Amino acid sequence: MRQITGPRHPPAIVGPRPFTTARVPIPTQCRDGVSCARLAMAPSRSDRGAGAPPCATAASQNQLVRDPHRQCTCANRHHHHHHHQQPAGRSAPRRQRLRGGASMYGSSRTAVIAAAGAVNLGDLQLDIPEIDGDIRSLQVEMGAIFDDSGLATTFGRKRQALQALETGLVLVDQSHWGRLRVAGEDRLALLHNQSTADFHRLQPGQGTDTVFVSSTGRCVDLATALVLPSSVLLTVDSREGKEALAERLDKVIFRGDKVTVQDISSRTAQIALLGPEAEVVLRELAPDALSGVLSPSSSSSGHHPHHRHVLVGFRGRPVFVAAVSGLGPSVPGYTLIADEAVAGDLYAAFAAKGAIPMGTDDWEAARILAGRPTRGSELTDAYNPLEAGLYGAVSLNKGCYIGQETLSKLHLRDGVNRQLWGLSLSGPTQPGAEITSEMSKVGVVTSTCQDADGEWVGLGYLRSRLEGTQIQLEGVRVAVAGAPATVTSLPFASRKFSAEAEAPAARAAAPSEGDAIGERLEEAKRKKAEELAEKQAATEAKLKAMQERVAAWQAAQQQQQQQ
Repeated sequence: MRQITGPRHPPAIVGPRPFTTARVPIPTQCRDGVSCARLAMAPSRSDRGAGAPPCATAASQNQLVRDPHRQCTCANRHHHHHHHQQPAGRSAPRRQRLRGGASMYGSSRTAVIAAAGAVNLGDLQLDIPEIDGDIRSLQVEMGAIFDDSGLATTFGRKRQALQALETGLVLVDQSHWGRLRVAGEDRLALLHNQSTADFHRLQPGQGTDTVFVSSTGRCVDLATALVLPSSVLLTVDSREGKEALAERLDKVIFRGDKVTVQDISSRTAQIALLGPEAEVVLRELAPDALSGVLSPSSSSSGHHPHHRHVLVGFRGRPVFVAAVSGLGPSVPGYTLIADEAVAGDLYAAFAAKGAIPMGTDDWEAARILAGRPTRGSELTDAYNPLEAGLYGAVSLNKGCYIGQETLSKLHLRDGVNRQLWGLSLSGPTQPGAEITSEMSKVGVVTSTCQDADGEWVGLGYLRSRLEGTQIQLEGVRVAVAGAPATVTSLPFASRKFSAEAEAPAARAAAPSEGDAIGERLEEAKRKKAEELAEKQAATEAKLKAMQERVAAWQAAQQQQQQQ
């Protein structure tokens, strides 16, 4: 069964007094077996005294709570209609006009929810805006500059945002990314056979990065997969990538297959909270509900549950919180996928904690600095996942899948001919520029940007293998479009499969920084020549020994004849 669905018509709007309210669909029970929050009437004033329904007290706290599915227990079953009437002539807020249709949460029913004024968000006193204050409105107030498609490209704080990834708190609206919900009995088999990760080993609450490749093992796109009890949520970093992925999956789903694919991008929002302070903020909001995705309070283990995720409630709406920064394990952070009804409130809450907003241009710089490959630049039909530094997203022992044969051959022959590396550039450079060493082309630039200090950096594929020998490229000097450049390492990249961790001794033996790539190549050539010389010497020694034995035999024969 094939199914790709979009939004339907919006539900009716109602509004009881004296609270600003709207009737919107919320789930009674997720298809994935996780109870979602039900939000009762929450007053829009800070003092919730007389006149507030009994069920409003807990819900008005706006806390992230796990499994808070509760029925209203008011003695007066008609209090929603009896207590609250909307002032005449006042329309419901624009943000409350939510679209109906398929969602990642399953079936829905109508409940009444309210806007909030100054409320208590966990233990944090924050001034939460009205629910009709969406993310874009907040971004306008924060000084965002928008492109023609309406995306915030920058807030004029690029330097602070990039630095905060290492020292503070960064807020990124990623709602323009693609989100697909894959459900049905055959969902894991479909993704297992169509991408590089081993989905059969994953349990609900876990996740992974996975690469969709062509039949020849070439890159199509990189996706993050979050596994739920009865579905898998896929995210990719562009709308175009989402559309291409949905079309690809639709083509391989045949009649009788028990799997459906739903595009839930327009029904949800995606927010990334990055930097070392991200965990502190989430721990304050809901330490118990988020215990499964937050790193252990004891720092002795040093283990971070990367890709772990949990479904919680915020203002009565479901929110996924995943230990995924999008920039690799070296950058701490979390991804929140929320119902669009509360996205603005979440964004405002994190901004109120001092999070520095980051636009799409700023994110592009963070991506390049981390070395995360993206569709159309580093992920094209010219490169494979191993060349892109995505060993961590590839499994070769899970059985047959699309592109597996090519990737296995690459691994068995001990490496790839080129690899994705970072570049420290001398100035502005366009993607597509040649990378040369000693007048010979050794690679090509794929992405460029300016870092926090205004210095130009980039990504590029470089030749990394000579006559069967893998070359260590970090620190080598090259030329990019004729200007000096230096090869740098990439935190996001993985160069070996997890079972093949690099030994410390091998790192210590790596050549020092500053060597020219020609010197590395010459070193590899010398090493190869030495091996050939040793083999030749051994062959000559064997030949000499054979000649000596033949001469001895001939001498013995002559002696016998003389006798």
